[in-house]
Amino acid sequence: MWRDGAARATAPPAADPTHFAGDRRSRSIWQWQLILGFTVVMIALGVALLTPTMFTVWAFGLGLIFIIAITIATLAVPWHRVGPAGVLVVPLLDILAVGLLGYGSSPAIVFLWVLLVAWIASYYSPVILISTLCLIGSITLGGLFLRGLTVDTIINAVILMVTLGFVGVIMMVGSVRNRSTRRLLSAQSARLAHALHRVTEQKARTRRLMDSLDVGVARAGKGGLIEISNNAFHTLYALDESAQFHPTLAVEYHERRGTPVPLAQTTISRAMRGELFEDEVVWLFGIDGEWRALSASTRVMGDGQVANDGVLLIVRDVTESIDPHADASARRRTMSHELRNPLTAILGHIDLLMERDDITEAAHRQLGVVERAGSRMQRLIDDALVKPGERADETDVHFDLADIARASVEGFAPVADAGGIALDVDLEQYLPLCADAFRLRQVVDNVISNAIKYVQRGGKVSVRGHCPAPGEVALTVTDTGIGIGDDDLPRIFEPDFRTDVAREQGIPGTGLGLGISRDIVLAQGGRIDVKSDLGQGTEVSIVLPSSRESRESSPERSPA
Repeated sequence: MWRDGAARATAPPAADPTHFAGDRRSRSIWQWQLILGFTVVMIALGVALLTPTMFTVWAFGLGLIFIIAITIATLAVPWHRVGPAGVLVVPLLDILAVGLLGYGSSPAIVFLWVLLVAWIASYYSPVILISTLCLIGSITLGGLFLRGLTVDTIINAVILMVTLGFVGVIMMVGSVRNRSTRRLLSAQSARLAHALHRVTEQKARTRRLMDSLDVGVARAGKGGLIEISNNAFHTLYALDESAQFHPTLAVEYHERRGTPVPLAQTTISRAMRGELFEDEVVWLFGIDGEWRALSASTRVMGDGQVANDGVLLIVRDVTESIDPHADASARRRTMSHELRNPLTAILGHIDLLMERDDITEAAHRQLGVVERAGSRMQRLIDDALVKPGERADETDVHFDLADIARASVEGFAPVADAGGIALDVDLEQYLPLCADAFRLRQVVDNVISNAIKYVQRGGKVSVRGHCPAPGEVALTVTDTGIGIGDDDLPRIFEPDFRTDVAREQGIPGTGLGLGISRDIVLAQGGRIDVKSDLGQGTEVSIVLPSSRESRESSPERSPA
């Protein structure tokens, strides 16, 4: 740690004095000195119990005081400001203090020099170690002349010096090896960090390349995971960045406005099983309410054999080539968006004007006429931009809401099982509806997936179908999850809103699903009721009018 610096007597760079206690160099100095100080204190306690008269010997008392003072000073000195030569003073002073202890008591106590020789040998050069041994030899030789030369004292001195020499050599060799090992490990660590950086950069480049493609690409691994996917795939299947489990919020169908594909036969499920297929067309009803025709293919990753890496799933949007009305639908959506925006702004400002108290009654009546005309214009725009028969075909379908809920539960059952979440399903009651079955499937998927997502392992999600009132059907989803606080509950339908608890726990999501679901339900003349207690769970009820007549007369209905 200090060997090279000791040879050059170069001080380490200055650091913040308030943090020198956390410096490894300072801690090392403290440890060596505290070991010596603790050992001497224990010896002093033994002397006090067995031969207290030894404290009257000036050399023993002075040596004891000297070591205690050095220990206290060592703890107080800011070693980050002291060079290696300054640090060397501490063990040298300790050597002199131990010499005083040995002169004033038993000569055996000088074997404490072993600790100090080990200290110096670990961090300093061979020249300094030899000089230290010479200093100890001089002190020992002086003690021999003062005590008197005898055969026993000479033998003890020789044994002491040989022992110290061996300890010094062993500690120096071990220290050199330790430093070499640390340098080797540091070099290997740097190489590994460089390799990891290159792998990370390569992964980022590959990701950018995949995201630049206009086709959806995903690696479907075994065990129900979408392991890697690009932006196009995420967009088509309505996945967020962390989504891995099948199913997705976009539902596959055999044909446009046909029957949904069973979970086990979806393109993703087949790819996860390693099935190989080429240009198979499925229809995808997206979270945006649009139909897309996809051409799906799988490719083997590797040498032609389906291995544990799974297969590559490739999907292309071929709607325009299959649906001759796709371009016209896109133009109608663009026209609808461009016409609705200014009209919505006009109606919004009319509402603000009508709330003012400083306008006359006549002006208020005139504004009311304008508002009614604007609302009627909105409905006319909606009717004009929809193909004849399209609204009836796609939004007035007779179906059983319980069937949709059962299909959704079946799709999310693997996700619940993987998360250790129990599903309690009560969908025996017939729940007849005349509404937009495809859009309501999205609502049910979103509510059930949210319930599973916010429940911790060991929790439960309950799905129940019932008829709360004549002419109404309802689906209630209850979970034992993290819940929603009273302050957050009124904001859950706001775009991009997510609770603080969800963000703190790292639960993935975009904050868009509930808002979209409420808009769909309101368009069907229904409502979404949400009850929740923080830490206790959430209950979401989707209530819908069962017939077209009750839907059109519902006060909850808003313009599409």
